[in-house]
Amino acid sequence: MRGAEGRASHERSVVATISWRNYKTLNVNVIRYDKNGTEQLSYILKSMTTKIGLSLLLCAGIALAAEGLMPLHFPTTALSVEGAIELDDDVYSTDMTASAEYAITDWFSLYGSSSFRFLSYSYEFSTKGYIHNYCNLHVNGFNESYLGVRTLFYRNLGLDAGWRFPPGEGSQKERFHRLNAEPFVLFPATPHLLLGTALRYNTFLEDKNYRPGDEIGFKASILWKFWWSDAENTGWKFSEVMLYQARIQESENHNLAKNCRKMDDKYKGMKISFALTRDFRLFGAPLELGINYTINKGTLFGFETGHRIGIYLGSELD
Repeated sequence: MRGAEGRASHERSVVATISWRNYKTLNVNVIRYDKNGTEQLSYILKSMTTKIGLSLLLCAGIALAAEGLMPLHFPTTALSVEGAIELDDDVYSTDMTASAEYAITDWFSLYGSSSFRFLSYSYEFSTKGYIHNYCNLHVNGFNESYLGVRTLFYRNLGLDAGWRFPPGEGSQKERFHRLNAEPFVLFPATPHLLLGTALRYNTFLEDKNYRPGDEIGFKASILWKFWWSDAENTGWKFSEVMLYQARIQESENHNLAKNCRKMDDKYKGMKISFALTRDFRLFGAPLELGINYTINKGTLFGFETGHRIGIYLGSELD
């Protein structure tokens, strides 16, 4: 480990400490003091230097972010890449998400997505007798990944079944495998207006003698095509998705005595997503460019209201 410190001799002083560990992590700590010696400003910069290069190489081929909300739809073949900025529980993050769906038939498709978090940044400020600022910037890694199937049983009745894999270093939440089943029904109100509703059931696999409680939810969505050309399959699309989800069973820690295992965590929360997309053709190839905004609220999705805004580019094949 190497260290260097310096302090100014004026009314305000600064202490900087630099340390190098294992040739992988560079930590920079800077603390500023006022003339009375009271800590006034401090921040920590962490950079995983070996992972930055690896992250950029991986993201050149595949990228993407946590579970998004998509309107309920028929099986289709599509690709998309999204870049997003998120604020959740006082943490600012930048993510990249890549997803794909392949329709084997008109009634059955496979889908998957993977997410990568480039960095997250948190900032705290408090005044309780003194001024204190705390800034934390750190590079992360992969978020959750998803695989699933979407199938129609009878006309507009179908089932969406998926598996969520635990994240890498990109998230400290959702560290368990999750299986979910989502029976849905679609209502094509007009050729350009598709409504949908679904019920959701989530269950988790036990890990290290800890098992999260099961969850249920309800989803509703609307997908509206306007100023649309059926001949060219181009125009505008607006979608809105609402998800309400609640934990109906307390999580259990089997490392504890039987009468102390329940975690008293019957949480609930809601997510609402809006998206505006422009479908067009470039050299004959179908493309879509859009922007989406998601807000989440409730203890299940975060202790404070969260916001996420993303820009995506994709292609939905005929």
